Amino acid sequence: MDNPSQSYGPNDWRSYLKSRGMNPDKVRRTVVAILVVAVVAVFALSGFYFIGSNEEAVVTMFGKVVRTEKEAGLRFKLPLLEVTQKVDIEGIRRMEFGYRSDSSASVEESLLEARMLTADENIVIADWAVLYKVNDSYKYLYNVDDPQGTLRTITEAAYRRVVAAHILDDILTDKKETIQFEVRESLQEICNKYDFGITITAVQLQDALPPDSVKDAFLEVASAKEDKTAKINDATTYLNEKLPVARGEAQQILNQSEGYKQERINDATGAVARFLAIQKEYATNKEITRTRLYLEAIRTLLPGVKEVYIMSDNGDVLKFLPLTGSTAGLTPAAAQ
Repeated sequence: MDNPSQSYGPNDWRSYLKSRGMNPDKVRRTVVAILVVAVVAVFALSGFYFIGSNEEAVVTMFGKVVRTEKEAGLRFKLPLLEVTQKVDIEGIRRMEFGYRSDSSASVEESLLEARMLTADENIVIADWAVLYKVNDSYKYLYNVDDPQGTLRTITEAAYRRVVAAHILDDILTDKKETIQFEVRESLQEICNKYDFGITITAVQLQDALPPDSVKDAFLEVASAKEDKTAKINDATTYLNEKLPVARGEAQQILNQSEGYKQERINDATGAVARFLAIQKEYATNKEITRTRLYLEAIRTLLPGVKEVYIMSDNGDVLKFLPLTGSTAGLTPAAAQ
């Protein structure tokens, strides 16, 4: 039996295993099997990858696209043979011109991007940004070379073309939204033409300033236009307050006029009806009708008369003094 304290050299592992009662060949096969299983397991596990709900994965084999994974969850690829490129298709990406939020560009580079020529041959310094999202991962990765660089180039070209169609005053004052819309439409049209696989969600004109030599004058113009707009808004508010009231008063006057008109028509219609009735009676009994009309007229006039004189047939005049202090009791016979 071997001495437990006996030392073994590096190549004496077989002797050592034998001293322990183990079969060296069997141990070697076991170790090799374990190593093979471990390598295979690691190799297999390296083929699993996860796709988020906002991602797509483009799978290539030897540089050729074999499929696009669009469903979220755990996926498998052939280790060492297939390569995946994940693309966020939900997140909004931002590309800045004339400035950098992270200060990754030099001042000279930013100024070069921001300086543009307007339709009236003025120089404007404008900071702006483009917001976009990827709608097709395959097109975005493989339809153009250098997607970021290509997008930056065509965006700058589209923006300069639109700005060159507007005068400086439009860019500095009230046409910013129009310019942003035109740039977005033009840029989306170019992206569709190149089948770029992206959607332009917004174009933001951050700041626009004239050259330093005329900066103060243009700021004064912009301020004056803002004051003009404020006064127009105030006038519009005043108009909206007063106009309904005026319309209501006008309608009230029209209603009153219509009522007065109808009243006069009714009065005239009644008068005509009375006249026609009297005319008919007069044609039948002229003397009676004449006497009745005379008496009705006297009855209407006398209550308002303060002095009454009675004339006889021979021309004598007698002043009538009613004892009651009024002529209300005067009879037709006394009046004659």
